[in-house]
Amino acid sequence: MCGRFIGAAGVAAFSLAGLGAGTASATIPYGGLAPGTPTLGPGLAPPSIVPGKEYSHDLDHEITAVGTALDPKQIVAWDGSGGVANGLDFSPPVFPTVLVDFEIDAIANHADHLFNELLADDAHLLFSLDKDFVGYTPGPTPMTIPSGPAVLLGNGNTVGGAGEISYELGVFGGANGPDIQSTWATQAEINGMPLPDDIDGLEIWGPEPALVADTDKLSLRLDAATGFAGPPVSVFNADGTPYIDLPTIEAAVTSLLGALPTSVEPDDLNLDALMVQDIIGEDTSFDRDPTGGPDTDRIIFSIDQIPNPADPDGYYATGSEIFVLDPTGATFLSHGGHLWDHAYALSTFSFGVPGQQNFGAFDIDAIEAVGEGVVPEPAAAALLLGGLAVLVSRRRDV
Repeated sequence: MCGRFIGAAGVAAFSLAGLGAGTASATIPYGGLAPGTPTLGPGLAPPSIVPGKEYSHDLDHEITAVGTALDPKQIVAWDGSGGVANGLDFSPPVFPTVLVDFEIDAIANHADHLFNELLADDAHLLFSLDKDFVGYTPGPTPMTIPSGPAVLLGNGNTVGGAGEISYELGVFGGANGPDIQSTWATQAEINGMPLPDDIDGLEIWGPEPALVADTDKLSLRLDAATGFAGPPVSVFNADGTPYIDLPTIEAAVTSLLGALPTSVEPDDLNLDALMVQDIIGEDTSFDRDPTGGPDTDRIIFSIDQIPNPADPDGYYATGSEIFVLDPTGATFLSHGGHLWDHAYALSTFSFGVPGQQNFGAFDIDAIEAVGEGVVPEPAAAALLLGGLAVLVSRRRDV
């Protein structure tokens, strides 16, 4: 995630162009937005004005003339009005051959916009839910949520399905109440044809067109696998080199959730949602200030759900806990007036009563941050004003 925007007139023009080109049997072309930077406030910027949007799909896919085709490690650019195009492709030779068939399940930029503002509860959290989760009826049972609207949470709020993107409002100094969640982007706004089944990676605020994108940190489907002589990797750099290894993520998670149950297999612990703030040293390494100062690289992340039938609530991790990690240690994210800890995940991202029949907890598998609006960059603003001037001139000539 890394910064930009468009004015309302530009959005309308791009949206109409994209919708005019789409048919029932053809992909809606990517329209594009003008670049800009986010602004803060209690309100929520709609996806149609936020530039540089990318997603990864549960089964990574590429955009074709008539829809999509499976393509591991392919990221998709989306304009917020249903238009899409192929973005970055992290297939070999970028990554080691041993990881060639592994899907992407988290994406980020090394300088994600609104990272600090999210921690301060002044920016709004974006998230998507995994289509698959484990419920109890009364034993562990694979279950799914719909790809489209509407998933009812334990707190009474309704959020988007697995193929959609939801939000939680930041409290913004008390301007918003706590625990306010709903849908930010529908399936049709993300990809108008075909509708996405399961969004599992999200990156916004990149350059436009988002085809060039700015994803330079990513995680793959199975963190326990590795193409290196060293430890397995949870977060990679864009060139395929390790950024954060799995033992570091495991230490962070166990410091807050306790030791992993003996029933958990080594490949069960897997990072699947990510934001990054790299401010120390090279942006390809996870560092602390070498002078001992307070500055440090940080990430915000979530992990795959880890059921544990031996636990009274049925889960070691629901997958909806959100962690903040720096080289000194880990905490739970504080946002929306509450901690995103295990207790909150169980009470809110669930249905039924923990430990009883017909209980299940949902799993977050993508995160990002958004503000109230967007300020156009000077060049984009000049271009937009020039276009409006032409429209006014033409109207006068009619």
